[in-house]
Amino acid sequence: MPTKITRVPLCDIVLHDAEGTEIRWQCRVEQVAVDKAGGAYPDRLHEPGDVIGRSAHLIYVRFDHGSQTPIPLRPHLVRVLDTPKGF
Repeated sequence: MPTKITRVPLCDIVLHDAEGTEIRWQCRVEQVAVDKAGGAYPDRLHEPGDVIGRSAHLIYVRFDHGSQTPIPLRPHLVRVLDTPKGF
């Protein structure tokens, strides 16, 4: 008999930054590491941006400078700067 697979809801998967702080939707972050394979290029190092989305293992950041296209990054490549009120 096949085993039933249960999925964890996305909202129950907690993502943490490089310092262990929980990353929440709409918080401000800055890129603190370079990983070209993961989309974290040197030209965005220490540049702030807003978390505008996420998946199970990635956050999507719209950086203040450059393209308005959201950049997918692994959470350990950023540091949380601040969290919106109410969170």
